[in-house]
Amino acid sequence: MTAEPEPTDQAREVLRLFDAKAAGWAAKYAPDGSLIDRLATLFAAVSWYARAGNEVLDLGCGTGELARALAAAGFRVTGGDISPQMLLRAARHPDTCDPGRSAGLVRLAPDWRRLPMAPAAFDVVVAASVLEYTAEPTAVLRECARVLRPGGVLIYSVPDLRYPVRWTEWLAQRLVTVIGPPSGNGHQSRWNDYHAYLRTSRQRHRLRWWLAASRLVGLDPEPCPVDGARSALRLLAFRRSGGSMTSTVNAAGERP
Repeated sequence: MTAEPEPTDQAREVLRLFDAKAAGWAAKYAPDGSLIDRLATLFAAVSWYARAGNEVLDLGCGTGELARALAAAGFRVTGGDISPQMLLRAARHPDTCDPGRSAGLVRLAPDWRRLPMAPAAFDVVVAASVLEYTAEPTAVLRECARVLRPGGVLIYSVPDLRYPVRWTEWLAQRLVTVIGPPSGNGHQSRWNDYHAYLRTSRQRHRLRWWLAASRLVGLDPEPCPVDGARSALRLLAFRRSGGSMTSTVNAAGERP
């Protein structure tokens, strides 16, 4: 077996960032949490393209909220993440690893180059807010395509550059590069967290870039029933060339 390469500084920083977020991550998916709308959006998207019994890979599963919701709806879900702290908390929920409801959790190397799954193993792959943190998003897209069955669907979200908050982040990134982070104030810890996010969320591209990268690895754009607009994320869907997945999907919807 080929050993994974030593993680880059970028990969280590992403790992530290999400390990540090793990303790409070599940609270974001509480009924009044900041990510509850994202959970509903992703669940609706998977349900649009697949049906109960289909195999789903939740890539970047975090503490497992989406994986558990999908498993409860009858999907066969595998969760994967680079953060051991996130996976530790996901594993504390019996439904996440119950063989009757889930295919379990997989820890990925911080700078993984290949998913530890067989080719054509999944009907749907979800990668929500994952690609922006990777060094080579096209390589990640290629692996997602490899583990999809012919006709299977990849659903992913990326920062939507049309939103003013993304312009602010771009400006903040440039200011930090030029003058460095502020110091000597009472909000240093909060700033450090935000600065870590700005450093690691590097893949900020326009829609045409993501379309081209996805097509390059054999993924064709699909209509998407939801857009995730309220979270300043662009939700995209792509179907692997080579066949059609048996499901209840119809042709309705709008292109992203």
